Amino acid sequence: MGVVVDWLKREEDFSGETLLCAMPGVGDVGKLVVDAINENLDSEPIARIVHPSLPPVALMDEDGLLAPPHLLISRVEIDEKVFFTLTGDAQPTSAEGQYEVATWILEAFCHGEVITLAGMASPPERKDVFTICSAKDYRIELETKGVDVRRDEPKAGVIGMAAMITSLSTIHNVNACCVIATTIGNSADPISAQRLLDAINNWWGLAITVSMDAMDRLVGRLAELDNGSGEDHVGQLLEQPNSIYM
Repeated sequence: MGVVVDWLKREEDFSGETLLCAMPGVGDVGKLVVDAINENLDSEPIARIVHPSLPPVALMDEDGLLAPPHLLISRVEIDEKVFFTLTGDAQPTSAEGQYEVATWILEAFCHGEVITLAGMASPPERKDVFTICSAKDYRIELETKGVDVRRDEPKAGVIGMAAMITSLSTIHNVNACCVIATTIGNSADPISAQRLLDAINNWWGLAITVSMDAMDRLVGRLAELDNGSGEDHVGQLLEQPNSIYM
């Protein structure tokens, strides 16, 4: 059994569309951004992505119903510009699961653009936001519009969904990158999340407005969730300050 798609209202064609994707990880900076977008901009839930390697924890949803473990795709519209978000309370816990879910995402958004958002553990005085990608032509395109694209970090590499989505994108005809904000990484970091949001607004012209109050509210909610995967990937990577996990 692989990826199962539970369409919530209608089946939708994502080809050629833009996706902002974030999972729990270092500082939860990417997830804070996507959760804040979904909560503040009246996003429309489109589909639940179910996979057997997601942790077997079913939670009550906002309607008081028990929902299976899943990743949620939502539709967002700002000033007649449409994009999609994807996030969840955990990412797949196996290498095979991460590969299969990443492949499904890239195939669904073929000929589109997938922007993953993540944090990198760093000393507190470092306050960077930068991007990495897997295709030379796309890197040139990003640099042309002013995006800070790095060639020499994270030196220790990337693991998790961010690694799979970004590195496999060239195989599936998708422009994909990972936008990284530095963070202390010990807990959810709304300040780094806001810095990350400001950067993608500037680089992609998305005009997403989310208040710091909204970010702060989400920190408490994330603290209640067990983002562990069975293996302490985050703990391992915090010992390597030039790598990211998302």
